[in-house]
Amino acid sequence: MTKKKKTYGLRLRTRGGASVRKRWTRMEVAMKAEHKCPNCASPSVRRESVGIWNCRKCGYRFAGGAYVPSTKTGLASSRTREEA
Repeated sequence: MTKKKKTYGLRLRTRGGASVRKRWTRMEVAMKAEHKCPNCASPSVRRESVGIWNCRKCGYRFAGGAYVPSTKTGLASSRTREEA
């Protein structure tokens, strides 16, 4: 029986080509990076599940993007709300 090939964090291996693998890696790095908490401004926000983010320091839980806590659309929406 042959051994299973190791993927080292990248689950796609050769599927989809290089551009898909690069996009996946860029998204995963952005998701696992440290993000600032909108409540206490400490860089301790982690993703709990898709779109749900939690600050490990103050316990603040909020909704955001799937891979980053704040999206471009969300920022534009908050600017519009402040003007009104």
